Amino acid sequence: MSELEIPTVVVVLALAGIVGFFILLIWSMKRHRDPKLEVDCDTPIEELLPSLAGLTLGSVIDGNSVEVLENAAFFDALIEEIDKARSSVHFETFLWKEGKVGSRLSEALIGRVRAGVDVRVLLDANGTRGMGKDVEQQLVQAGCKLRKFHRPTLANIGVLNERDHRKLAIVDGRVAFVGGHCIVDSWLDTAKKRVMDVSVRLRGPIVHSMQSAFSENWVGQTGELFMGEKVFPRLERAG
Repeated sequence: MSELEIPTVVVVLALAGIVGFFILLIWSMKRHRDPKLEVDCDTPIEELLPSLAGLTLGSVIDGNSVEVLENAAFFDALIEEIDKARSSVHFETFLWKEGKVGSRLSEALIGRVRAGVDVRVLLDANGTRGMGKDVEQQLVQAGCKLRKFHRPTLANIGVLNERDHRKLAIVDGRVAFVGGHCIVDSWLDTAKKRVMDVSVRLRGPIVHSMQSAFSENWVGQTGELFMGEKVFPRLERAG
């Protein structure tokens, strides 16, 4: 082996070692994030609620009413509650595209801002690219506190793959919506008479938990902590 070949071999071995290290690193990270779960239990789900809460760092909250909303009925219920808001509206979603649903929602939110209601809107920066610049500008100009989750900037380069898939709405801290609906007209397509998506309208103590979930991402993007009766009112049992 010539003297010129020796450095080349060293470089190749070094690169191979580096590549091997990163392959091992990625495998190890994936291995620890994806454990094989095993459950040996035939107890009815109703009796397992305390266990499920404990395993998920959650808690069982009773005394709530739950109304299931399928397909387009969700948007009607959402707009209805927003139109009745007197103190605050908090809205968070992953997808928002131009269309009938987006127009209805933006008009309702703008209407509440003009009525003196605090409106906070948190949108995933990637999933809402198609909402239309005009709609976004109208919301901001009207006075909505609108933020985009993890915009594609150099400061966010390490979290660009962390998206906001939550679909939440909390009105006056007393009514909450959560489920699978996004602000896209395809959710209106019920011609085939099948369930496109399901969300729920919640009343009762559980609404505070929904408000807390919204607050988690909101404070991360804005640093704003909101508190008081306008957002965390006393909640009576509702069901």
